[in-house]
Amino acid sequence: MIRYIGRVLILFCFSSASVSLSAQPVQALQAANKAYQDKAYEEAIRKYEEILLEGYHSEALYYNLGNAYYRNGEYGRAILNYQRALQIDPKDENTLHNLARVQEQLPGQVVKIQQSGVVETWLSMQNALSTRSWSILGLVLVWLGSAGIALRLLSTSRRKRKIDLAGGVLLIALSLLPFLLAYGRAQQEFFSTRAVVMAPETSLRAAPEEESKELQKLYEGATVEILDAIEGWNKVRLEDTSEGWLPKDVMERV
Repeated sequence: MIRYIGRVLILFCFSSASVSLSAQPVQALQAANKAYQDKAYEEAIRKYEEILLEGYHSEALYYNLGNAYYRNGEYGRAILNYQRALQIDPKDENTLHNLARVQEQLPGQVVKIQQSGVVETWLSMQNALSTRSWSILGLVLVWLGSAGIALRLLSTSRRKRKIDLAGGVLLIALSLLPFLLAYGRAQQEFFSTRAVVMAPETSLRAAPEEESKELQKLYEGATVEILDAIEGWNKVRLEDTSEGWLPKDVMERV
């Protein structure tokens, strides 16, 4: 458990560092927003992308960039940036609405398999707080548990020592839950295996070679999960759980 908590603390530091980069350069963002309002979508895209290249990231920035790409008719990149916004705030209703709206306009939509109730409940809990918040909650429980065990040494009552020990052990055990949720949230936020197809049309292959059997056609904006990689190919899983191989250069990671 100590090793596991250590890994979560590393992710906590990573998330804390990312928070320091979240403050946007106000003037550049205002200029990008004005270009969008003036319907100069290509200029707005260029300005939003420049802000990202400077190392600034936020849900709002990806959301605005997704809107600009959508208005410019680049549906694949619109979906990519909506997905990136949802990594930061998975419950943002505006982003979820716009993502669904764009996906409805895509050709050859893949039917998404409904997740089980247990998985949905776990993901809902995981997305309720940020990686940082879950980590802090886990640390608080560890500290409280440690304090309870320490108080046992100061107590003169045998009964109270037992209560302090049991309470401390229970709190430390309970800390595992927020640490697990923090780890899952960090994996989702910082180490996503999802990617979006950028090519107007491509073929999902049975093997990592152009001559292999074509399983189905995929179109710009399709979201896949990367399972494996070999040379210039990625093994992917679609939202209907079917699997196959795609060239790496037809997709971009979320």
